[in-house]
Amino acid sequence: MSEQKDRDPPSVESVTSSEPDLPTVRGHVPYKVWLVQGLYFLERAAFYGLSQPLQNYLQLSRDDPFRPGALGLGQARAVLIIYIWFVYSYSTPLAGGLLADCWLGRRKTIQVGFLIYLVGLGIVTATAFTQRIYGTGGLPGFIVGMLLVGAGTGTVKPNITVFLIDQLPEEEPKIVTLKNGESATVSRDLTISFIWNVNYWVINIGGLCGIITTNVEKYAYAGFGFAFLICLCLIGISATIFQIGYTKFDTAPPSGNPVANLVGALRRRREAAHPRPDLTEVVTQTPSQNGSIPSRDDETTIADAKSALRACLVFLPFPALMLSVNLMDSTLIAQAGTMQTHGLPNDIMYNLNPISVMVFLPFFQSWIYPTLARMKVNFSPEHRIGVGLFCAALALAYTTGIQHLIYSTGPCFSRPLKCLGGSIPNDVSVGLQTPTYVLLGWAEILAIVAGTQLAYARAPASMKSIVQALFNFFSALGSLIGGGVSFAAYDPNMVIVYGSITGLLLFVSVAFELSYFVRGKV
Repeated sequence: MSEQKDRDPPSVESVTSSEPDLPTVRGHVPYKVWLVQGLYFLERAAFYGLSQPLQNYLQLSRDDPFRPGALGLGQARAVLIIYIWFVYSYSTPLAGGLLADCWLGRRKTIQVGFLIYLVGLGIVTATAFTQRIYGTGGLPGFIVGMLLVGAGTGTVKPNITVFLIDQLPEEEPKIVTLKNGESATVSRDLTISFIWNVNYWVINIGGLCGIITTNVEKYAYAGFGFAFLICLCLIGISATIFQIGYTKFDTAPPSGNPVANLVGALRRRREAAHPRPDLTEVVTQTPSQNGSIPSRDDETTIADAKSALRACLVFLPFPALMLSVNLMDSTLIAQAGTMQTHGLPNDIMYNLNPISVMVFLPFFQSWIYPTLARMKVNFSPEHRIGVGLFCAALALAYTTGIQHLIYSTGPCFSRPLKCLGGSIPNDVSVGLQTPTYVLLGWAEILAIVAGTQLAYARAPASMKSIVQALFNFFSALGSLIGGGVSFAAYDPNMVIVYGSITGLLLFVSVAFELSYFVRGKV
């Protein structure tokens, strides 16, 4: 894939060419791609706007004088519930990807996902109001609503990322004349890379919705209800726009059930290689007439499955990475609650992460990657993943140091919020968390964007949504590990918790890079 810096788009009509030595530029991005980016922005804004207040909603009681919450389940149980929900919401894309690739197609599947999403958020919002006003309904409504929200996001998320590229028409390579008079070749790969980077930038703009919902949560009466109502409105707008433009969008038709096709192809190959002894007659039918003879389509199906499996190998380090990223929605919010927040909501600090992505992603895309390409440095997507993992390790190492500082500072030392009558944070400024969120933002820019690109580029055409769903599933494994961590995620254990995750990330980053050296990928 070309890493050269994007140039001005061509200003004159292009002609077909196969010149190999010309510089490459990205092509024109159709308006439908931008429209889908906007819909995804609204969906992600709703998702992150919902997820950021959850730690306080679950952990703190509604009568807490320092930081009012809702359900009062405590830190460890709140962290466990959030991780269980992340495992669930990152696993449901498997069903969403299969539904799109096998039966409904991506466009219809996204439509169904938005409907489920709306119902789930409606239940969560309504019961948040009843919990605040009447003191009842919050936990049952949360469970039912979040199960539906997880199903909705699992149906929309893996399909809309591929649906973006569905709106980019296939074109033959072209040679174009730029505004400066130079000739260049239009690269579809470079265009797709640009779309993915813009997509991740858009996602992080959506992540800033948490600034609104966390402030509404803190300052408005029945704040959690109004915070969740904002998210419900965002999903409603996105679903409405999608429905209005439904027939205008391009989409690939479902390609049949690849799992069933693969099982049948493997069975026919086995039977052909090891025929039954009682079958002594010569078979005269063609492969299409005899279900037990492998055909060319069977070989294609098996080759596609192998390609999909190879695409998934690069996802192996992502459970460790997503474990660290998911800390921003749970333990890091709780850590901020034990620090001096200077009047700010403790869960607003999360928004430093999307801000850092918004600031630094264009810098990586427009300067670092092209500069390394000109220097002939092989900074492939695989190596970006390795460096991203190392950035996450640095973030958690720094967080370990911050936690040690909190425990070393009064008034409550290793028992913050549990002395002098309770609800008294230790005398450490929450601003010290800033480098953690910035480093995790770099990890996402490098690793998650590269992982998304590899998932799309290496997946066979018939399994694009399924491979994207598997990418999300590996993220779910990170949340599953986090669920185990949650049993120890309370004071005074947090230095050990953060230190252990740091060690895991260092091991995974070194092992991932060494695997590519050994296999000759460098």
